[in-house]
Amino acid sequence: MKVEDDSSSKYLVSKLLGLHTPFYRLRTLNKLFSLDSSLIYVKYEGINPTGTHKDRAARAHVARAIQLGRDTITVGTCGNYGAAISYFARLAGVRAVIFVPRSYENSRVDEIKRNGARVVFVDGTYEEAVMLSSRAAKANEWYDANPGNSTDQVSFEAYSSIAWEIIRDLGDAPFAVGVPVGNGTTLVGIYEGFRRAYREGLATRVPRLIAGTTSLGNQIAVSWSKGSTTPIPLSPSYVRETPINEPLVSYVSFNAEEALRAIYDTNGRVYAFSDEEMLEMSLMLKAVERIPVLPASVASLLALKSFIKEEEVDGPLVAVITGRWRKIKQ
Repeated sequence: MKVEDDSSSKYLVSKLLGLHTPFYRLRTLNKLFSLDSSLIYVKYEGINPTGTHKDRAARAHVARAIQLGRDTITVGTCGNYGAAISYFARLAGVRAVIFVPRSYENSRVDEIKRNGARVVFVDGTYEEAVMLSSRAAKANEWYDANPGNSTDQVSFEAYSSIAWEIIRDLGDAPFAVGVPVGNGTTLVGIYEGFRRAYREGLATRVPRLIAGTTSLGNQIAVSWSKGSTTPIPLSPSYVRETPINEPLVSYVSFNAEEALRAIYDTNGRVYAFSDEEMLEMSLMLKAVERIPVLPASVASLLALKSFIKEEEVDGPLVAVITGRWRKIKQ
């Protein structure tokens, strides 16, 4: 798979990844937000093979591992990324070694094992699982698909396809895009996609990037709240992990520097929410729009709701949302 930039094709990345997820216009929730019903959309990643946007990066990394002649790929995970890596590794005949914190409740370990991956339990945090996975990759010459290392651009490229698809569905870049943020990897990739589309004349603007995350500890949110353009170090004791916020909580956001740069570059914002707020919004989205989601992912929609209260909106808004797949009735 080719991972470097190639501007000769409008939708190169989407074609390479073979993914195109649904794009829904919200109806009832738009009215609750006091906006015209045409203005808020959802880019729904739950239709991907393992049910989350992580499939985009996982497929790209497995392809890159094969290209480099590596027979083993490894990641540290809180669950979703490990499930995605193990799924695509099984399809490609590549061995997967997945490091998982022993304490994680939403780890999808059984699914990872069913995909034939070796699971290594870590008596520590997600961040420690990532670091141990990267260390093992270096020692054993495995392919390292973890964030915060030399393969980051593969993830950014994969997630940039979300931007291309939004432009294809909307006809242009929206005014703002809400993205759930843990490490910041997805947000950076989306930013790169929109920036490239703008440079190539395929969009009239780069949207403002609005990050949504947990109020119980995330390095990007803390750095933003203090007005810092660089990541502020956090202690592990600063964060409080729960079954709801597992995908978002992070005392080390591995792509925090790039994510902060993208947010500041686009005059974006960062908003943090409680578990109760995310759970309530996820239940509302399922009930009134029939879109089943992982509660943490609706931080993107909550962020847009907060953004609307503070800013004058000049164009459509898109929330990137993920969740395990179920049939959606519209």
